[in-house]
Amino acid sequence: MLSRLQKIATVAVPSATAMLLLASCGSINDSWEVRGGGYLKYSINNEESHTIELHKNDVEPPFYVNNNHSYFYLVTRLEESKKGHQISLMVNRPSTGGHLKPVTRANINGKQEDVTWFMQNGTLSPLIADSSYIHFDEIIKDSLYTAYLELDFKDCRSGYCEDNLPPVHLSGRLRYWIPEDDR
Repeated sequence: MLSRLQKIATVAVPSATAMLLLASCGSINDSWEVRGGGYLKYSINNEESHTIELHKNDVEPPFYVNNNHSYFYLVTRLEESKKGHQISLMVNRPSTGGHLKPVTRANINGKQEDVTWFMQNGTLSPLIADSSYIHFDEIIKDSLYTAYLELDFKDCRSGYCEDNLPPVHLSGRLRYWIPEDDR
């Protein structure tokens, strides 16, 4: 009887282990590395940390082959922020190893518009370009962009921008994976 239980155990235990391993790997194709997206972890004025999830369509990475545009552009979705924050950010020709200045304004449909801004309390705050930078520390052009952000914005929390107030400082970390189908 004991030998029969041992035989069952020698078959059942490895089979159960294999099934558990397969089940735990079942969501591997659901990861950011495969489906695209990522996150922006940041703090405002060095206070508590916040995270905004990035979906694959929130970011437009450079496409040197298909589109031949050389900018990295992201706009977070308001519903992804528990604090009601939204961030728009554009960088021309992202590269590693230096402090890059974000693009403040761009020609969109024949009109100059702010392209890097921060929204807090429903009010858009424009970028203060002189004291702001992005440092890409990892770029794998077909799959990954990683950067540190140090951005200053005008203080517009009262509903209008106050030039005499200190800037709103946003510092953080960005990671974005290009969807596998777009590589």
